Amino acid sequence: MTTENKIDQLKDKASELGDDLKLKAKEAQLEGEKALDGAKHKAEELKLEGERALNDAKHEHAEQSNEAKDKFEHLKTEASHKLDEAKVKAAELKHDAVEKFDELKVQASEKFDELKKKATDTFNKFKKDDQA
Repeated sequence: MTTENKIDQLKDKASELGDDLKLKAKEAQLEGEKALDGAKHKAEELKLEGERALNDAKHEHAEQSNEAKDKFEHLKTEASHKLDEAKVKAAELKHDAVEKFDELKVQASEKFDELKKKATDTFNKFKKDDQA
């Protein structure tokens, strides 16, 4: 074998290795593109899941907010009714107190008149006793 043959063989071998290397590079590129596509797809899935979770959270918050508003309105209405009832009761008690006070004034006036009459009678009796 001559040196030229060896060089030709080495060239052929280098050419084969170069071709193999090109194929392996293309395979690696293809695998990398597949992995990148898979990662992009997974990222899109995760993004979609995140949007879905955010949307669910918004709806849940809206429901809870509406429930809280409804409960607040119910409590406000209930408090208003209780206040109205308390006002009516207070008016009734005030009316009862005025009636009772008027009755007591009449009783006190009658008692005072009785005492005044007794005092006058007693005073007049003492005057008659002094004159006699």
